[in-house]
Amino acid sequence: MHINNKNKGIVMISVLLVILLLSSIAAILGNKYFVSIKRFAYLEYQTHALNYYRGVESISINRIKDEIDANKNFLPRNHPLLNDSYIFKADNGSIETKVKDLSNCININNLVRNLNGEFIPDQQNIKRIKKLFDMLEYDEIYINELIDQIIDWIDADSDPRDFGIEDYYYTGPLASPMHYSGMRYFNNIYELKALPISKSIDWGHISKYLCALPISEQPYININSLEEGDALLLASAFIELTSSDAEYIIFNSPDEGYDQANTFYNNFSGIQFGDPYLQINLTSNKFMINSELKTDDFTSLSSTIIYFGKNRNGEILSRTYNGI
Repeated sequence: MHINNKNKGIVMISVLLVILLLSSIAAILGNKYFVSIKRFAYLEYQTHALNYYRGVESISINRIKDEIDANKNFLPRNHPLLNDSYIFKADNGSIETKVKDLSNCININNLVRNLNGEFIPDQQNIKRIKKLFDMLEYDEIYINELIDQIIDWIDADSDPRDFGIEDYYYTGPLASPMHYSGMRYFNNIYELKALPISKSIDWGHISKYLCALPISEQPYININSLEEGDALLLASAFIELTSSDAEYIIFNSPDEGYDQANTFYNNFSGIQFGDPYLQINLTSNKFMINSELKTDDFTSLSSTIIYFGKNRNGEILSRTYNGI
């Protein structure tokens, strides 16, 4: 049977279309298969990462506890615990961990104190944070709004402070999404972004001075772990201390720290401190464990805040993961 050229062309086009269609199907199936493989690999990494991070937490808590027990008088800034990285092997990679002292950040939850289950404004800590933001050159109105909005968020009543806001704002028509105030401590510093005043404050500017630790204890500053860049935190701890004098103190303090507070004061007898707003300590009981897990295909981060209270066992206050 003879097939004319026209029919030959139609057959050829049909064959090519079939081949193209099959190629497309193969590509789609291949891509889906590849995505499935990647998803499975990521889920496997996620499971391993959580196990690694929990293991590192346990090791770090025991290490911190041992060092605190061995250095009851003071924990200086040159201590290996606060300077060395700890690296552990992992499947197709490694996990690196560092310990950071959290005693010198200003805990926004200390703007109130828990009195028989009722949150009462703490005037000493209010004065301290006002001094900090004054040194950061914020207008007084912004400082007052920040303080009052934080306290109104924490307290259980519905009466707004002079510069604060209560549920009427968070549940109003302009709120998106609508919600209620916390009536609790802040669990994470990023929760501050729920406050309207956060839009008027440079977040990167203040986040390095503030933290949110959901604990009720008298705040303190550890003069032995102060580092370069902590001058404003030190200055804000005393009524009369200036930021320039605080910077001088940190620069001229010994890396091995002070064995008692009187030695610290005597070394800088020519500087005006004034009364402290908070307790002066030589050691710490609050730490952050920062870990990074790297494998051939994935990278993730973990931050865990540890508090060594009266039982000294190491209580986990919060965990934050990025990348898993």
